[in-house]
Amino acid sequence: MNSFLQLIAPGFDSFITGPGFFITLVGLGFFIGILAGIFGVGGGFLLVPLMNILLGIPIELAAGSSTCYIIGTSTTGVIKHFHKGNIEIKAALYISFGSIAGAIVGDILQDSIVILAGGNKPLFEQIMQGVFVLILLLIAWVMSRESRYDEKFDIRPVTFLQKMRFGPNIDLPGSKQIGVSILGLFGIGFSGGLLTGFMGVSGGVLFMPILVLGVGLAPHLAVGTSLTVVLVGSISAVIKKTISAGSLSQTNITGKISLPIAISLLFAGTIGVRLGMIISHKLHGQKLKKYFSIIVFLAALMVIVKLIFSF
Repeated sequence: MNSFLQLIAPGFDSFITGPGFFITLVGLGFFIGILAGIFGVGGGFLLVPLMNILLGIPIELAAGSSTCYIIGTSTTGVIKHFHKGNIEIKAALYISFGSIAGAIVGDILQDSIVILAGGNKPLFEQIMQGVFVLILLLIAWVMSRESRYDEKFDIRPVTFLQKMRFGPNIDLPGSKQIGVSILGLFGIGFSGGLLTGFMGVSGGVLFMPILVLGVGLAPHLAVGTSLTVVLVGSISAVIKKTISAGSLSQTNITGKISLPIAISLLFAGTIGVRLGMIISHKLHGQKLKKYFSIIVFLAALMVIVKLIFSF
């Protein structure tokens, strides 16, 4: 029994010890899963800072474990949208190539921040928390404004990626878009993959308005395409992080992913996502997005408070 507890025990000083650690983790995964099911997002942008603040999980480890969580929550959605034909295959292909490259570079960038911090764990945490504040505030702003181009969006004849003069270009039959820049699609994927590899954030919540307004995808195609890219980027990030050793010398973490943490999150998150999808069909989407932006903003305030008291 003792050997089993040692096997699953976190390799860091957590705020909560014993079974309470995993009970709290399961509850957190379940809550974020519900939000992911309601709003169709990966949830990593909330999960990582909350794991760090509430449980004391190092951000490097939280980001890696969160990426595994994103794989679990997005796989179900991708299968569902594929069967419904809600994926723009060509766009998903080129964006995914960019996402793979971005995920690898993002993980390398995370290692670079560790080196920049000189192996100083508190400094590394402060830098990452500062970046998270910016990301959370950006997401809160995007979600609060998304209602302006919601389901009533009419496909625009000319989009940003059609205006780009950098070739080559492709046509997207699903959304009837002609001459969309392949380089632009790659760039979108790279940006999202960078967030996944660097912060354990799926980027799906930012993909949606970009795919609709910048690429010109119909809303239902944007959802399925976004989830597909998120899944590919997350898998790439997990592979990269699995072969990368943790770089903070102050911890005894031997990798960037904790299997017990990831399994706990996936178990609870899968149930939460299904419940969230049921709830989403019964509640008004526009108001929910406003409420969600408030939740994200409050999470940003939590990170700000911790950042202030860490100095």
